[in-house]
Amino acid sequence: MALKKLNPSLYKNKIENPNETVYEIINAQDVLGWGLAIADIKKSELHVHQQIKEVYTVLEGRLEVDLDGNLHQLKKGESIEILPKVKHKAKSLEQDPARIVALSFPAWTIEDHHIIKGGE
Repeated sequence: MALKKLNPSLYKNKIENPNETVYEIINAQDVLGWGLAIADIKKSELHVHQQIKEVYTVLEGRLEVDLDGNLHQLKKGESIEILPKVKHKAKSLEQDPARIVALSFPAWTIEDHHIIKGGE
């Protein structure tokens, strides 16, 4: 089932790439010490954060999360914690993207988002 479009009044910033769309709701500029986003994930790139801890909760669909090579399958309502320095990526297990809510502590920044080349 296709995901419903989000009302633009719900988010501050929309970050799009071919396999993932992130809707930032609370970001580092809010200076709260944490961040909140909704993401529609087909397949994210392998990456790591040196300082950020994330918690993904599946809102729609099913998601496979790879944490340092350990695979975890999540369905609606299930969550996973991603600690700093853990290489991770995620992919939808269905034809449509999976929708998640992502909490980050501290708030996500591009400076702490390190893509791992060749990490398909």
